[in-house]
Amino acid sequence: MIADPLLLKAMLFAAKATLIFQACLVFYFFGKDEEVPYAARNIFFILANAGCLFLASGIIQENSFLIKCGIFILIAQGMIDAHLIISKYERIKKIEKELEDEKSDAKK
Repeated sequence: MIADPLLLKAMLFAAKATLIFQACLVFYFFGKDEEVPYAARNIFFILANAGCLFLASGIIQENSFLIKCGIFILIAQGMIDAHLIISKYERIKKIEKELEDEKSDAKK
């Protein structure tokens, strides 16, 4: 499919800007609190939707850079979600262990 070169340049610029914005947010949140706040997850959800759009437009226009950008954004979103799930699991396990320790101390 032959696309308008101005539109293609705009899409490439938007993909690069999205990647840079996502990278800045990830480094800011993980460097600051070692986790992404729940309120900021909406921003990453919107960026993941942008990844889907870049992937689809890259496939339609047969542009490998847009395809790579879309896949990278989706993988980054998956890693952020996996980090959230693992950190919640670890936090719950820690609380359960503390409660078990308190119960065993109370029995003694």
